[in-house]
Amino acid sequence: MDRLKEYKIAHRGLGEGVHSFEFVMDDDFFDCFEATKGTKGKVNARVEIVKSSLLMEVRMKIDGVVKAICDRCLEEMDLPVSGELNLYAKYGEREEGNDDDFIVLAQDEDYLDLSEPLYEIYMLNYPLRVVHPEGECNEEMERVLEDLTIEENEKIDPRWDELRKLINNN
Repeated sequence: MDRLKEYKIAHRGLGEGVHSFEFVMDDDFFDCFEATKGTKGKVNARVEIVKSSLLMEVRMKIDGVVKAICDRCLEEMDLPVSGELNLYAKYGEREEGNDDDFIVLAQDEDYLDLSEPLYEIYMLNYPLRVVHPEGECNEEMERVLEDLTIEENEKIDPRWDELRKLINNN
């Protein structure tokens, strides 16, 4: 069973002009990809296809919220995710196109699969570092971090100096 079939568009039946579609990227969608298994949330996707006789312009925008773990305090938080991506779909041979901006469709292909491009937009707009806004982290964890933070002017055990010499010589 194809769990991503709802993200496929029957492009052959579309006439020339602008066509709009809406998709929801939810827990089931994220579970289809190894890197996002277990992700909870809901991201809405709006896709606009401008079809002409030679190619299709695919404009995609996402906007939503997923659950994430704060890198600072390890508490769960709501993380807003939004972004957009424009691609072009054209007919041709599979080996032909190696351009990231183009989806190459075989002549006998009936569906335009948008699951991968939608996943790419999500991943490209997911922040590298996830943290609560200032002052919203778990207070208990903030205290623990503060206690474990070493100030620059605190005296460091001299044994570490000898280890640093070994590292710097290599």
